[in-house]
Amino acid sequence: MKRTFSLIAILFTCIVSAQQYSGISKSHKIASTVFDTEREIRVFVPFSYTESYTQKYPTIYLFDAQFDAFFDMTAGLMDYMAQIGELNEFIVVGIKTEHRPKEFTPMYVNEKTKTDWEDVEIGKSELLENHLKEEVFPFVEQNYRVEPFKMAIGHSLGGTFVLNTVFSQPDFFQAIIAISPNLSYDYEQLIKAFDDYFKSNESLNKLIYMSAGTIGNMENRFRKSAQKLDNIIEYHNPEDLNYTFRIFEGENHSTTPIYTISNAFKEVAKIWTIPEDQKQKMLEDKSKFFVDDLKGFYAELSVWANYDVKPGVDEANGYGYFCLNAEKTEEALKVFDWALELYPNDANLYDSKAEALEKSNDLKQAKNYYKKAMVVLENTKDQYDPENYEYYKSMFSEHLENLKNKK
Repeated sequence: MKRTFSLIAILFTCIVSAQQYSGISKSHKIASTVFDTEREIRVFVPFSYTESYTQKYPTIYLFDAQFDAFFDMTAGLMDYMAQIGELNEFIVVGIKTEHRPKEFTPMYVNEKTKTDWEDVEIGKSELLENHLKEEVFPFVEQNYRVEPFKMAIGHSLGGTFVLNTVFSQPDFFQAIIAISPNLSYDYEQLIKAFDDYFKSNESLNKLIYMSAGTIGNMENRFRKSAQKLDNIIEYHNPEDLNYTFRIFEGENHSTTPIYTISNAFKEVAKIWTIPEDQKQKMLEDKSKFFVDDLKGFYAELSVWANYDVKPGVDEANGYGYFCLNAEKTEEALKVFDWALELYPNDANLYDSKAEALEKSNDLKQAKNYYKKAMVVLENTKDQYDPENYEYYKSMFSEHLENLKNKK
C-alpha cells in the first residue's frame, strides 16, 4: 500500500484522524555534571518513527530551544517538507540554553572583549560542548534510534557557537545552519580562524548555510562581518565544502530564521533526496535497472554523510510506487525486493509488493504476499498503536478480499 504524503492527503487525514500524520515531541531532564544542575532538552520524532521500529534517523540539534516557538517552527518545517517528499526525515533535538553569552561564545583572545561585555559572563562554550559530548549525545543515542549524522542550527550567538564547532569540535556536526551569526564577537575571532584554517587546509567536508538580514543596526553589523567570512570562503574556495551565504533583503534579526531554515533545508534536500526529473531520467535509462541507480545514489550519499545511508521505509516504498505508477512493474518489483531486504519486518512493504504482483497478473504470488503482510503485521503488532494496527489490518484484509473476487 502506498502511504500518500501529498498536501491534500495530509489535510484530509487531519480532518479524519488528527493523529495519523503527527509527530511526537517530548521533553527530557538530564542531570548534568558539567553544569552541576539539571538541564532540559526537547525531542521531536517524525510520525513514521512509531511505524517502523528498525528505521534510524539523522538528527538536527537546534540551539535556543527554550524558545518553544523556534523549536516548533523548525520541527514543523522539517516534518512538513518530509511529508510532501521535499526532505528526508530527521529527529530534532532542542537544546535549552540558560545563559546564552556564557554558553555560546568561545574564550575571547582579545582582552578588550571582556571589557566590552562588562559584567556579562562570556567565553565558556567549552562547557556546552562537553555537555553535548558527555551527556546529551549519549542520552539521545541510548533512547532514540539515531544515525551518526548530525546537523546543527543556531541563531545569533547560537550561530556563533555552531560555526565555532568547525574548529573546536570538528566531529560534532556534518551540516551547519548559522542564522544571522554574531561574527563580530571578540573582534571577529571566528573570521580569522576560518582564514587561518583555509590557509593550511584545502578542503572542508561539511555543509554550511549562513544567512543575514538587512534591517536594524545590530543585524547590519552582523551582516558586514558575515560578508567578510563569505569573502574569505569564496577566496579560498575549499574543496568538498557545500557552502551558501544568503542575504535576506528587508528582514531583521528576528525574522531571518523564518526564511533561513526553509531555504537551508532545500539545500540539504539537494544532497539527500532525488528530484522528480532525475528519478524520471533514471527510470527511462535502459542501460541499468532503476534500483541500481538508487543504490548508486545512496552509496555516494553515504560517502558524504560518513555512514551507510539507506532510504527510509516510506522513501523506499515510494520509489516502488514511482515505478508502478509509470507502468514499470518489473522495475517496481525489484525496488520492493530491495526495500524488503532493508526492512524485512515492515508489513506494508509486503502489501506493496503484492499490489505490484497483482498488477503484473501474478495473482498466486500476490495472494501469498498479501497473506505475508497480514502475518508480519500480527508478528509486529506491539510496534503499532491500536489505531494504526486496525487501519493496516483492515486495509490488508480488503486488498486480499478484492484479489479473491478477481478469480
